Amino acid sequence: MASEPQFLPPPPDPAPLSPVPVDKPATPRRRMGILGIVVISALVGALAGTAATILVAPRLIKVTPTGVGGGGIGPLAPITNNVTEESAVISVADQDGKAVVEIKTTISSPDMILQTEQHGIGSGFIVRSDGYIVTNNHVVENARQLQVILRDGAKKFDARVIGTSPEDDVAVIKVDAQDLPALSWGDSNALKVGQLAIAIGSPLGQQNSVTKGVISALHRFISIPNPSTGQVENILNAIQTDAQINPGNSGGPLLNSAGQVIGVNFAIEQAQAGPGLGFALDGNAARDIANQLIQTGHVNRPFLGVTYNQLDETAAAANGLVVGAVVTAITPGSPADRAGIKVQDVITKVNGQSIDDSHPLKDVLRQYAPGTKVSVTIYRGGKNQTLQVTLGTHP
Repeated sequence: MASEPQFLPPPPDPAPLSPVPVDKPATPRRRMGILGIVVISALVGALAGTAATILVAPRLIKVTPTGVGGGGIGPLAPITNNVTEESAVISVADQDGKAVVEIKTTISSPDMILQTEQHGIGSGFIVRSDGYIVTNNHVVENARQLQVILRDGAKKFDARVIGTSPEDDVAVIKVDAQDLPALSWGDSNALKVGQLAIAIGSPLGQQNSVTKGVISALHRFISIPNPSTGQVENILNAIQTDAQINPGNSGGPLLNSAGQVIGVNFAIEQAQAGPGLGFALDGNAARDIANQLIQTGHVNRPFLGVTYNQLDETAAAANGLVVGAVVTAITPGSPADRAGIKVQDVITKVNGQSIDDSHPLKDVLRQYAPGTKVSVTIYRGGKNQTLQVTLGTHP
């Protein structure tokens, strides 16, 4: 994409996913929830334009980093030295930084007359020693050339895209190399607000920069408008952190004190004053998507056919409903339509798994392959009932 995304204020109730870019952001405004996040215009040549206020990593006009790698060495062993916060950060920076890469992109201008090129920077991290790297989709989107640079510029590789999931803002690229250092995934479901969070990437082109903070909040809902498509991507289960994130951090890892990946940095919301807020994609969801992309080149996403808003305890109580996903629209002829699910039904469980902030409907459904028959529990008219639904293939 040609420019970074700009975050929209969160809707009254959460809905499904989407990201976007924007050129020099207008003066950001803070509101309750996610303020408009202005995306910095495409970094052409050097990363100029750092003055932009609200940045969204998802569509940093190709100003987001991504990984490197390949080989036969397994993931780096989790760091166990957690004597102090300082020693943990030093260990993670030293050991895990080896597997974090800078991604340089070249994007041809759509203007056939001027034939100009745009250059962007993003981050990524090696997940397999034979060269598979995870990054954001918006980092590599529309790029005609990708170059991956290992820490300290020691090695540079041309990379190719293995697969992307624009809806989740996840992409996997690969370089032809072996015996590269690789990161291991942690369990993002075990995250606690207040625990240490470490971000590594190439913010503003400054390779392998390390920032630290804490997990500020979990299960954040973020809407990202995409000016190139006119659509809005909704991230339902984002991790909020105060570890400083800037353009170029996109696609880099958010790590715990053991050096395990718990999230993929993808967006920032800049306040009128101060450093603003950083957001990362949920690590477990990103891991599952990345594995599918590595194995098949695409995401085999199941299709239920509902548009919904996630209800937490507060929203449920305010509306006289229960915690779950309240259906706001149904696709005609979809599996949900054929099974008898109706607008205003609240989906509370899928195969016994409760639907809540920690387990959004989209993430729960992702566990099942198209064609799988599942039991969907709904709350309707003050009563619970269970329907059998055969999931379809996402269009």
